[in-house]
Amino acid sequence: MLNDICILYVEDDKSSAEILTLYLQKQGYKVTYCDNAIDANRALDNLSFHLAIFDIMLPGGDGRTLLEKAVEKSLPSMMVTAKVAENDRINGFDLGADDYVCKPYSPREVVSRVQALLKRTYRETVQTKNLRFQGLQIDLQTKLVEVNEQAIKLTAVEFSMLTYLANKAQHIISRDQLISQVWGDTAEITDRAVDTHLANLRKKLGDSKKAPKFIATHYGQGYQFIAGKVS
Repeated sequence: MLNDICILYVEDDKSSAEILTLYLQKQGYKVTYCDNAIDANRALDNLSFHLAIFDIMLPGGDGRTLLEKAVEKSLPSMMVTAKVAENDRINGFDLGADDYVCKPYSPREVVSRVQALLKRTYRETVQTKNLRFQGLQIDLQTKLVEVNEQAIKLTAVEFSMLTYLANKAQHIISRDQLISQVWGDTAEITDRAVDTHLANLRKKLGDSKKAPKFIATHYGQGYQFIAGKVS
């Protein structure tokens, strides 16, 4: 894990923010706190972070716009919001959120989710070679993914899903296996959230569910990475 982890935390409820900030700082994280979208946008432009936490409803803007900007920068991001409807959560994942926590929440749970997201984003890998398949190349060190020699941007979750499936090429992987490997055994991730992340990944790969080149769906069983390896 990296040292001096820097987190951008955007929340307009200052009392809640103070509590969660203390919990994060107790874990040794450096927290840049913003209570409005304008300051948060400026921070994204001028500072470097390892992870971002966004509320949605903010003075001066919308947390979803900030999320989109963070995703453009390949910054792992979480939504922590009172918008708890399933459509709101799915929309957050569609925009590229790696995790979504509904209020009211336990600060300890958020910290645990932060640790899990950092771990799967920045974990060391003993594999140094690229994974090469027909039409697809994955650099495990730089996290660069190319489809037909064109670089694409993936979120931390999408990259973890892709590399796990690719490393298990031709094996059918169940949703439970995917959740365990990407989010961890204790994560409360719904099947719908998994499907949404996978749909986003397919879209970026230029893949088709009906005629897949990379990831096939086996109904009632799971997913299978089907592209042929290139030596």
